[in-house]
Amino acid sequence: MMDIQETLKNAWSITRKNDGFSYGQLPKEAVYQWATEQADLSERYFDGDLPAVSKTPEGKKRKEQVLKAIHQALVERSNFDNDTIKMRMEEVEKHLEDPGLLKNFEFFEIPSSDFMLQFYFAVWDRRIAELMGYLHNYGKDLKGVVREVPPDDVWYQMSYFEGMNINERKKSRAISDFIAKKDIKYATSFGGGNIPERLYHLPKTLTLTVFDDGPVSPVEELFPDADIRKNVHYYRESLSKAILHQDLFNTQDLVWMHGVSMYLNENERHEMTGAILTGLTLLRSGGYMKYDYLIWTESMRRVINTQNWPYDPRNPMVIFDTASDAIAQGRATLQAVSTKLMGIADIETLDPEVTLVEPWGITSVRFTIRKHFV
Repeated sequence: MMDIQETLKNAWSITRKNDGFSYGQLPKEAVYQWATEQADLSERYFDGDLPAVSKTPEGKKRKEQVLKAIHQALVERSNFDNDTIKMRMEEVEKHLEDPGLLKNFEFFEIPSSDFMLQFYFAVWDRRIAELMGYLHNYGKDLKGVVREVPPDDVWYQMSYFEGMNINERKKSRAISDFIAKKDIKYATSFGGGNIPERLYHLPKTLTLTVFDDGPVSPVEELFPDADIRKNVHYYRESLSKAILHQDLFNTQDLVWMHGVSMYLNENERHEMTGAILTGLTLLRSGGYMKYDYLIWTESMRRVINTQNWPYDPRNPMVIFDTASDAIAQGRATLQAVSTKLMGIADIETLDPEVTLVEPWGITSVRFTIRKHFV
């Protein structure tokens, strides 16, 4: 079996000299080994099968080297005050007891990247809307300046082939392309966060409405152009509250809800059915609604186990084992939606689309439905 660390390091050292795409040429076996190794280490640590890093002399030494590099980065490159540096270092010290995460910090030289560090701070703060921006290579440096991640940064290198990141980029670009193709004038995003779709050239004439009750960036930061910003209506409310805005009823050309279904409990509380019904209420006749279901991959398992993606253990995320499972659930939910409509409107279901990200496989299933008045 190939030496995973040696293979990855060699690929990085060669490709980093070119166009900044460090890992894009890795063989599938190496990528799978890389993700599986980290995810397994973290899983075994949290299950109690592996000791904390500091429990072994070698682990303690490795951890101290990483901590020293991170402290130096915060002192030299950030504008954090001493209390903030101390708080962040305490967080890092605690999380690096996970051997999978320590290996991640070592391999990707995380102390060298402002964006890598800021990503993890956002993970630990549970700032999901901000996290999603990093998946699109857009985030904060250590001085808090929001900007594109440079291609030579290690975050960009990792993100180039990370399955979850590619999945989100494909979905956002698909929304932007759909808006342009269909000449959409009025659109609403449920759980839109910081609207990553804005990074893929949304039309300036689009009237955009967003519902999101999480911590999101100021609209002035998201849309610095005042002429574009005047067409953005941002409600710091749950998507379930959209039904209270009667002025939006039967007005929207498109409602989309990406990366939200995994937080909606359909089996017990029928939250997915409710979200779709709410979207249909806002749509004009002939309008479209788009939403997705996530599929388990080794990439996703690494994100959950090693990166500690924020979630409430009391309400586990809904992620499907296979695309077939997701499609079956999607059809069952749409049957429930049709029953609830009671003949007031009809829904046309377009063929589900799968998001294929090699070598990971299918990362999501995307549904598109269309509303028609009876």
